[in-house]
Amino acid sequence: MTKSPYAGFWRRTAAFAIDCILLSVPATLICLPLLLLSLGALAQVPNSEDLAAASLVGWLFLWNILAAVSFWLYFAFLESGRRQATFGKRLLGIKVVGSDGGRIGFGRATGRVCSKFLSYALAYLGFIMAACTNRKRALHDYIAETYVVRADFSAGDELPDTPKHLVWLAVLTALAALLFTFGMISTIINAEATAEPELSGRAAVRLLQLASQRSLLAQPLEENGFTFHRNMDGYRAIRNTEAGYALYLPPGGNKVCCEELSGNSCTFTGIEACY
Repeated sequence: MTKSPYAGFWRRTAAFAIDCILLSVPATLICLPLLLLSLGALAQVPNSEDLAAASLVGWLFLWNILAAVSFWLYFAFLESGRRQATFGKRLLGIKVVGSDGGRIGFGRATGRVCSKFLSYALAYLGFIMAACTNRKRALHDYIAETYVVRADFSAGDELPDTPKHLVWLAVLTALAALLFTFGMISTIINAEATAEPELSGRAAVRLLQLASQRSLLAQPLEENGFTFHRNMDGYRAIRNTEAGYALYLPPGGNKVCCEELSGNSCTFTGIEACY
């Protein structure tokens, strides 16, 4: 019986894990020391919390950009190169070939890298396809028209058909559809849940500022899902829901902040928390 030329799922997984470990080194060596130096310098500056937070976000953004560029160039150059394999694939004795069994170009290798993000987006189901599909192909192999084979495979050798795991492929397809549907529903629900408190909170802010300017609210007022009232401590608008919070405007002030009530969070109001 002729041995299949296709690389198995676990061998591909081990090679990818090795590659990810190697890829984590460059961005870490570049960004981590600079990040620590930046935060250390800012720690010596009084009241630099906001600046430090902005610096942290900036460095993390740069870190992710470097990681993404490294990921692209590493896989695209090496898999389109003479050895047709990343270092992880070389260690595991496998390589990438095109539909003709030969070496692929840099453009196709780049397309293969980009297609992997779709495999990620489907909760890694695109990668798991390599365990279930004909010729051991992942989703990005189908998109880029590539195959992962043993290192001793030569251009011109046959790329034979192998038995399909139709049951598992059907299960993966169903899971992908369920995940996509669930993700869409969750996105819509979260968008509605986060938008409503933010919009109503900003409306309450405007009402508080107006009441302060005109010295209103001699009596409590219910409006827009809030109870507005005034006392010696200033103006408040208390959210009339279980996920309650209060908006506070001090006497003579114009900046409204958010008070967290009963452990509830002000995160989704879009208004800075009171300290």
